[in-house]
Amino acid sequence: MHIMKKKFLTNTYLRGVDNYVIMQFEDDRLNCYSVLKKVNSIDKPYISTHTGKDVCLSKEGYFTVEYLPKDKNYGVRVFLDDKKQVLSYYIDIINGIGVDYEKGLYYDDLYLDITIDKTNNDEVKVWDEDELQVALEEEDITKEQFDLAYKTLKEMLKEIADGTNCYINNDHKTYIEEHFKI
Repeated sequence: MHIMKKKFLTNTYLRGVDNYVIMQFEDDRLNCYSVLKKVNSIDKPYISTHTGKDVCLSKEGYFTVEYLPKDKNYGVRVFLDDKKQVLSYYIDIINGIGVDYEKGLYYDDLYLDITIDKTNNDEVKVWDEDELQVALEEEDITKEQFDLAYKTLKEMLKEIADGTNCYINNDHKTYIEEHFKI
């Protein structure tokens, strides 16, 4: 059974991290919620193979910026190195967002993901279409949610190709420096 996952931004991609700084806030200019994270200590670097090769996305001194638009059905996660240079984008297609007053911001994951690998000529890949199909077949999601996932995927891929997504285009280094006083 593939029940739709509720992902909390306060603990996403912090596996093995034992010391970090986190800040979450509402950004009216970008019409989103943002979460900024800096890893101070981790038991071992987080190596992603999503891109087809090993890329270190999290180790001591690395940053993650997450944008959760209020009026879109996706979230954008940006992985940055210790010099605040973008390594990769990870876009989750989502069903909706919410706030748990104990755990913070969350979204309901609709399985489909997009990665943009900055270390490999901005290669764009779509992930987990099989999981979305299984979720529909097992009635863990509705046909409307299935269609929403593909509609959002299509719109996001167009914005990526056109270079028009404001979250991807944001100056992440400056964003970190302006909001994250560390």
